[in-house]
Order: sequence, then C-alpha cells, then structure tokens
Amino acid sequence: MTIRKSIKVERSPQISFRLFCEEIGQWWPGGFSGKESKLHLEGRVGGRFYERSPDGKEFEIGRVTAYQAPEIVAFTWRAPSWDTTTQVEVRFVAEGAGTRVELEHSGWEQSPKLGEARKGYDGGWDFILGHYQKHAGSVS
Repeated sequence: MTIRKSIKVERSPQISFRLFCEEIGQWWPGGFSGKESKLHLEGRVGGRFYERSPDGKEFEIGRVTAYQAPEIVAFTWRAPSWDTTTQVEVRFVAEGAGTRVELEHSGWEQSPKLGEARKGYDGGWDFILGHYQKHAGSVS
C-alpha cells in the first residue's frame, strides 16, 4: 500500500535537497489551513515539519526522522483528522547531470480511515512533486 513516486530534476543532489527542504515554503502549494499557509521543515532529526497560517497559528504535520543531506529526508505525516501518523521518505539520487527524487509514503495499513485517505494522496503527491519540479527548474 506504499505510495511511490519518482521525478527527475536538472539539479545536483545537493541543490535538489536544499530546494526541497530549505525552500519548501516557497514551492509547496498551501497547507491544511488554506492556500496562504506556508510549510516549514526544521533541518534536523527531531525537527518539526509544520505549517503556519498568516495569523500565526501552527499545525504540526510531523517530525523529521532522517536528515542526511544531500541523500535523504524523512518525516512523519499526520493530517488533522487522523489519529495516527504515516511516514514519508524522500531520496535524492544522482542521475546524469541531474537528480532522481524518489518519494515513498507508507503506513496506510494502520487503519481503514487511512486506507481511504491514501487514494487522494496518491494523486496529491503527483501534484506536490510537480510544484517542486517547477520550482527546481526556475531557480537561478
């Protein structure tokens, strides 16, 4: 039941990793609290992965479980309506002059509610990674 996605960006793994982690609020299209919310990822194991709305309210989506630049970032993921967390792992693999970005989102089998949510996330990750790919291609 794991969601697996893979895209290619024409950036080195070092730059791809930095753009994904440090600039996540610039390319991620809104959050659970609305379009104006910005995501933040604290670059260390145990760091928060959260969104902040314009009024300053924060919602913690998860915690960073791996942060090994420029190879891997992983974090837990919990939507506001869930009672448990899932796991997201993103790997940055050198491929030619660019990087293959491989995403795995697992843990859906924990409850029937998550199994239903998985359907939306499967397409949702295509949408999210498309925004990241566009951002990576536009940065000077």
